Amino acid sequence: MASRRGRLRARLAPGLAALRGWFGFGTRRGVVNSTVAVALLCALLSLLRGQDTNWDLRNYHLYNAWALLHGRLGLDLAPAQLQSYFTPLLDVPYFLLVQHAPAPLAGALLGLLHGLAFLPVAWIAWRALAGDPGRDWLAPLLGLAGLASAAFLSELGNTMGDNGTAPLVLGALALMLPQAGGGWRPRRVVLAGALLGMAVAFKLTNAIYAVALGLAVLAPPLSWRQRLAAGAGLALVALALFGVLAGPWLHRVGALYGNPLFPQFNHWFQAPLAAPEAVADLRWRPKGLGETVLRPLLFTFDPRLISEIALLQAVWALLYVTAPVAAIAWLWRRMRGAEPVRTGDPAVSRMLGVFFATGFVLWLLVFSIHRYLVVLELLAPLVLWLLLRGTVRGRAGRRLAGVAVAFCALVALAGWSDWGHARWSATAVRVEAPPAPAPGVVLLAGDEPQSWRIPWLAPESVYVGVANNFPESAAYAASVRRRVAGQGSAMAMLPAETDAWDERVRLKRERIERHNRWAARLWLDRGDCRLLRWIADRSRSRGLTEPADSPTGRCRLSLGAEGMERQDGDRAALDARRHAERERMERLAAVLEQRYGVRIDLDACSVHRSWIGEEAFPYRMCPVTLLGPAGG
Repeated sequence: MASRRGRLRARLAPGLAALRGWFGFGTRRGVVNSTVAVALLCALLSLLRGQDTNWDLRNYHLYNAWALLHGRLGLDLAPAQLQSYFTPLLDVPYFLLVQHAPAPLAGALLGLLHGLAFLPVAWIAWRALAGDPGRDWLAPLLGLAGLASAAFLSELGNTMGDNGTAPLVLGALALMLPQAGGGWRPRRVVLAGALLGMAVAFKLTNAIYAVALGLAVLAPPLSWRQRLAAGAGLALVALALFGVLAGPWLHRVGALYGNPLFPQFNHWFQAPLAAPEAVADLRWRPKGLGETVLRPLLFTFDPRLISEIALLQAVWALLYVTAPVAAIAWLWRRMRGAEPVRTGDPAVSRMLGVFFATGFVLWLLVFSIHRYLVVLELLAPLVLWLLLRGTVRGRAGRRLAGVAVAFCALVALAGWSDWGHARWSATAVRVEAPPAPAPGVVLLAGDEPQSWRIPWLAPESVYVGVANNFPESAAYAASVRRRVAGQGSAMAMLPAETDAWDERVRLKRERIERHNRWAARLWLDRGDCRLLRWIADRSRSRGLTEPADSPTGRCRLSLGAEGMERQDGDRAALDARRHAERERMERLAAVLEQRYGVRIDLDACSVHRSWIGEEAFPYRMCPVTLLGPAGG
């Protein structure tokens, strides 16, 4: 058995050596090759997943970018709910892409960007494993294991921003790892500060990682003068770049509404249009000391404690168990005067540990929302490897660490979930606009995300969000009434039920039209049309239009009678959805009448179509009239 295993290793050795040369982190060529390969893999996976349709995209990512580019900040009023005033810088590139490029290209570029997180993770691993003879191939493997995490996979190729800003935070951490000889080069500190400032400007939730990195810089065993100088330089550059990027937006929001973070933290700023509340999503935070202490175990077995969707993972439970065991083992060896287990550069490991632990504690206390853990989950396999290698000596420790990291990656891959995707279409967004004239005011009513349609509707209208998650004050309701009264005409935008049967028929017709176009290009629609006739004869949903009956005088595939047949189940499901939607609209109309003094004529609504990718999101436009005083 041993000899057979030895012969197998001998046969595989040349191939493994070649792979190590091509993708190992021991050479610059290996770093470039492995990074490009992983980024392209992420781009491919993004294409395979389809068009992003997540709730945030439909609620504010598209609208906020459009509003910034078209100066809508003081014109519209919270059409994307409270998220209307988030910094929109990260949304602009994607919005421009979906406007001017094919949707699959935008999706592939997003996946490519997200895949770049591999480089700083693998580089941090390479630094942390200094002295390990296998670190040139182990570092990229740990980087790849980091990408196989529940939070990262759930957002791969979508616009939520956690994956998009993770390379910036991790890049800053990689640059701030002290040099082998000790200390930091000023150029690296400046670049790290720039990356960190960009990350926070693009997504404010990264502020917890900025604090964690600032504390981590104080951890390496260097002189206090060096550590304080590096920390101060990092903070100053990060704040400066944050001010340059996010400052103009925050200043403008503050000047218009009296709160630069409007409507958040309004208990501090007391902006008149919002309620004096903190406006924080507290539903995910732990309740009580016991739940706080056991949080990693609890959300491992019940992922919905920290997320709307179940993101299965095992790494946090393993870290929770391994960390105290590793601490006890280290303390025991120190008390006995035994030689500690060497796992790499101690300065790098110490800084990484402080960043990881501080980041997790801040996340737990401030957010406790799973998708904000992307940065730490990318590093989690490396941290788990270091803890296990520091606990168990020799080959057994290496084998145990490898099995644990592989197990965590497999659990996340097996439980892969996401925030919503649709089949690709060439154009990411299509909106059927109501006929002119455009209304003066459009009220986007309810919690359903609707503002994504606005960039494809009439720009001369004013768009106002009502009865949604915005923390309204009495002044907000009065402002809504004034806008309706001052604009002359008003409509309300409401979601409409989707006719699944109608969508299936539409998709079938579009597919058949694509086949007809290809048949025309290949001259298959001429003569006796033998191939098209063969296809039609073997399909229950397709027919063939003969040349004599075709307006082009050529054969054409068509949708057969069976493909057009509506089943009883389709009718019943549509009727049920219509009934439920009518009840919901009536409740919403009552809220609008009581709160804002406006009435929606539900019997005069017109239904229009809109799509993201191939998924339909129909909507209603309903006339609105102004009543007497609100609530009267």
